[in-house]
Amino acid sequence: MKRDVLSLTKKTFDVIVVGGGIFGSCTAWDAVLRGLSVALVEKKDFSHATSANHLKMIHGGIRYLQHADIRRIRESSRERSAFLRIAPHMTRPLPIVIPTYGHGKKGKEIMAVGLLLYDLLTWDRNRGLHHEQRIPGGHFINRQQIRELFPGLDTKDLTGGAVFYDGQMRNPPRLALSFLKSAAAAGAEIDNYVEALEFIRQGNRVVGVKVRDEFSGDVLRVKGRMVVNAAGPWAAPLLNKNQDLQRDVQPVFSRDLSFMVKKRFDHSYGLAIPTVAKDADAVFDRGGRHLFTAPWRDWTLIGVWHQVVKGPPEEITVSREELSAFAEEVNHCYPAMNISVDDIVRVNTGLTLYGAEEKQGAAKMSFGKRSMLVDHESLQETAGLITLIGVRATTARGMAEKAVDLVVQKLKGKQIPCATETTPIFGGDIERLQDVVAEAQKGRPPGIESGQMEALVRNYGSHYRDVLQAASDRPDLLKGFARSAVIKAEVLHAVRCEMAVKLGDIVFRRTDLGTGAVPDQDVLQECGSLMAEELGWSDERLRREIAEVNNTPPQFC
Repeated sequence: MKRDVLSLTKKTFDVIVVGGGIFGSCTAWDAVLRGLSVALVEKKDFSHATSANHLKMIHGGIRYLQHADIRRIRESSRERSAFLRIAPHMTRPLPIVIPTYGHGKKGKEIMAVGLLLYDLLTWDRNRGLHHEQRIPGGHFINRQQIRELFPGLDTKDLTGGAVFYDGQMRNPPRLALSFLKSAAAAGAEIDNYVEALEFIRQGNRVVGVKVRDEFSGDVLRVKGRMVVNAAGPWAAPLLNKNQDLQRDVQPVFSRDLSFMVKKRFDHSYGLAIPTVAKDADAVFDRGGRHLFTAPWRDWTLIGVWHQVVKGPPEEITVSREELSAFAEEVNHCYPAMNISVDDIVRVNTGLTLYGAEEKQGAAKMSFGKRSMLVDHESLQETAGLITLIGVRATTARGMAEKAVDLVVQKLKGKQIPCATETTPIFGGDIERLQDVVAEAQKGRPPGIESGQMEALVRNYGSHYRDVLQAASDRPDLLKGFARSAVIKAEVLHAVRCEMAVKLGDIVFRRTDLGTGAVPDQDVLQECGSLMAEELGWSDERLRREIAEVNNTPPQFC
């Protein structure tokens, strides 16, 4: 991937994708696989917002049993399987335990019916999956087993635990980046820090996008036969710049929040903690919604809290008081966690589609909590434009498939079937991850530690050697940064091959340097100096880049 903004102006693309989060990335990959010429622009860095800041779960849909929503169960299970299939280096099955109490609605008997029904509804969940990636059927553990896994659970009427499986992402921003690298390798033109200003119109048709390069300030015109507006919470503001595209029904977003704490259980199980808060959408309520704790890397993820918000996406905030209240809720539900705000090392929050708000007198058009796919030609007689706003990362590939189906239909081109459900993404052409790890360890160059080598494979998959190539003439780049599994060669690789142009791109989205807390200042200086040498930064530019990383609000890390 090489940043070349001027190349966007040299031809008319079949489709322009606005937005470089997980939904836009999947759309670009699907479109180019079907033989379309594709351009993608992102106003900041790829996956800088919601796509990098969530609970990192690949939901299989079991929660929708309570909503009697069979369609979403089937959709979620299919998409979970797709991610496990096409990105085995970045995904894994995650066992989650739900404590069972007594013999009523929180008991094993009700859960047994639920697990059996879920297994029947997702009977094809392991089709085409290697055994390492397969989702086992639900089962139960006894009272002693759950107490050993999670000491301190309320033992009154505790009978054991129900175990189901979801999926988990190792690195959400790198997962989205792998879709983009796949698209770029297949011919897509992709650029970050290129803001879509407005749509270019010819009569009642959108024929392109006017964009601005953040670095040069140049305003350019990118021409396309179709435009997919996949800018997430920025999609509606972009539409609203055109009066005839302003929607009578405006999307409503929820601030979904989770956080990471230093504490980590010594096993791979997540825990669903029952709370007193009600699930308003549940047809069958077991007694309240659940908070989830999940092991992730060296930390524990806890969430999710939802709050409907309005206003510009850039103004999302999370106060210390809110975090303190959330920590207290966790401690109330599971006192053994015993966490405080000081235990929180990272806040993950972003805006996800929650529903729709109607203007007075507008026709009813409720999208509920499903993703929004809008054909503006049908809705507003404006051809050439489709808007896709997703709800959860789990469904990004599937919703992209639907969006590209619509693009192909509009272009009246050859109907090429979608192949993204089975085609490995960049780095994902792996049958068994442990075999690749073992092979990499055998050929491990001097100077790289075992843990660093495994991290390379898990982040770059079958292309881990590309990173080592950056150090082919500089053995010093095989050394790691202090207190990190990241080696210095990853910095140059990210600049040369992954369109990293700012220090924050490296720290938060290309490497694991900022996976937990912001790195120490000496690490930032060392990483920044490597970038400065490669990109020709001045000392002043380097100081600005380090300051920007230090001043990044935790919720946007």
